[in-house]
Amino acid sequence: MSAQQPHPKHISITFDDVPIHAEFALPAQSVKQINQQLLDTLKKYNIKATGFVNEGHVKNDPEVLQSLLADWHQQGHNLGNHTFSHISYHKTDLDSYLADIEKGATTTQTVLGKQKQQFFRPPYLHAGDTNAAQQLLDKGLEKLGLTLVPVTMENADYVFDAPYTAKLQNKQLATANSYQQQYLAFTEQRLDFYHSASAKMFDQPVPQILMLHVNQLNADSLDNILLSLQSRGYQFQSLEQTLQHPIYSQPTPAFKFGIHWLFRWDKAMGNKVNWATEPEPSAEAFAEQRQAIATLKNR
Repeated sequence: MSAQQPHPKHISITFDDVPIHAEFALPAQSVKQINQQLLDTLKKYNIKATGFVNEGHVKNDPEVLQSLLADWHQQGHNLGNHTFSHISYHKTDLDSYLADIEKGATTTQTVLGKQKQQFFRPPYLHAGDTNAAQQLLDKGLEKLGLTLVPVTMENADYVFDAPYTAKLQNKQLATANSYQQQYLAFTEQRLDFYHSASAKMFDQPVPQILMLHVNQLNADSLDNILLSLQSRGYQFQSLEQTLQHPIYSQPTPAFKFGIHWLFRWDKAMGNKVNWATEPEPSAEAFAEQRQAIATLKNR
């Protein structure tokens, strides 16, 4: 190891909403192309990612669902669980929530064959709004043989995807490209912030877990994002390796809102970070997202 970097930085890449984010409908061919683009880029960087599956997002086309999940599995990526219906644990009783998790594994388990699902990520990062609820979920997941997977880095990609997709569909290619550059610039700001926050929280780098969503914007942007991570000194590793770090077995307080685990750990450790300075999408970005979703749903 060099004197400048005594401790290597590692990161695991994860995707929520495999095979598609589904805030609006897309043709099956577009969904296939998005997944293929992501898989091709992951292969380019020799990354084995973990995808958290929402089977309900493609429930009307089971053959396409099984085919897409098989593509991820055959290329060596891990298929985790993200519920069937993308429901919030904070708005659902435990039994119904666990039942939706089991329902969400039906096709995935067919694809996995003898290999069992290992990982679960709660939609909206709602992992229990009280300590008691959090503990009950952990026990329920343990019975299902699942481990809850945290997030330490995310870039609010879901805010930017619908406007980007709408611009592409309107053949506004130059405008779409400009908007993609705004998204990538925002991603850089988030990565800068999380690096700084981690440095304040820990004496040496802890392995990070990046959450992205399966959508058109990331299909077109993943190469840039991975290149940026590489330029920052990150080495890609499997989720299994990352979760072996002791920080991931540390209990965290419950939160009523969905938030990443850097924030949760810092609150448990004594507030070393000024989270009010965490970059957030602008009000205009959220407004454009809502308008774009409404437009795309009406097509």
